[in-house]
Amino acid sequence: MDEPTTQYQSYSWQDEDGGQYIVLYPGDEETDEEGKARLRAMGARELAALRAEQEERAAGAAPGAARAGRGRRRSITIDLDNPTPLPGPQLDPEWLRTWCERTGAALTGFTRSFEARYGFPPGENALAPATDDSRRAADALGELLPVPPDLATLYGVIDQASLPDVDNGYFIHSPGAVTGHIREHGTPAIEGERLGLVFGSDGGGRLFATGHTGRVWKSTTASFDGDFELVAGTLEEFLDGIGRLIAGL
Repeated sequence: MDEPTTQYQSYSWQDEDGGQYIVLYPGDEETDEEGKARLRAMGARELAALRAEQEERAAGAAPGAARAGRGRRRSITIDLDNPTPLPGPQLDPEWLRTWCERTGAALTGFTRSFEARYGFPPGENALAPATDDSRRAADALGELLPVPPDLATLYGVIDQASLPDVDNGYFIHSPGAVTGHIREHGTPAIEGERLGLVFGSDGGGRLFATGHTGRVWKSTTASFDGDFELVAGTLEEFLDGIGRLIAGL
C-alpha cells in the first residue's frame, strides 16, 4: 500500500527591509489571517537568527570583507513539516543528454521544412543547454524549495527550451524563471503531490508541473490556482513525447 501523501501549501511575503519569505505548511487549505500572522512572526525570528549568524561570520572574516546588513535581500524558506528530501524516480542524465542531441538534430530539419509545410516561417525553436549561471540559478531554486529529483537532473543539462511551433507549443522555463514564479504565485496544489513545481507551459499559457512522484501534470486553465491533469507518468516520458513530435514519429 502506498504511503499517505502529505499536501503542502505555501505562503509568501516581503518585509519592509526587502527580505523575501516563503513558508511551507502541511494541509490542503490556505491558512487564515491569524495563521499567516504566526508565520510572519516566525519568519522575522528566522531572519533575525540568520542576520546574527552572518554578522558573526563577517566579524571573523578578513579585513575588508563585506558585512551582512539590514535590507539585504534574502529568501527564507520555513519548512514546518520537513518535506525534504523529496523521493521519486531519477531521470538518467545520459538518457537526457542523448535526448538533447537527438532532438536538437531533429529540430534542425523540423524548422528547415516548416515554412514549406505550413506556408509561414517558424518562430525561434531551440533547446538552451545549461550554463554555469543557469546551474547556479538551479542551486538557488533548490535552496528556496525542495526540487523533485528529475527536475534537478533536467536543470543540470538544460537551462530552458522554447518550442513554439511544436504542436500547441512547449516551453521549459529556466530555473531563474521558476524561482520568480514561485515568489509571485507560490506553488500549485496538485492532488497526490507533496509539493508541485511549475516548470513549463504551452502556447496557450497552460502550465506544466511535476512533483515528488515524478509525474507530469498540465493545468486545465492558464492559472497556478486551477486544476491539474496528468499528462505523463515521468519526466522522461514527457520529454520523449516532445521529441517524437519534433521527429514526426
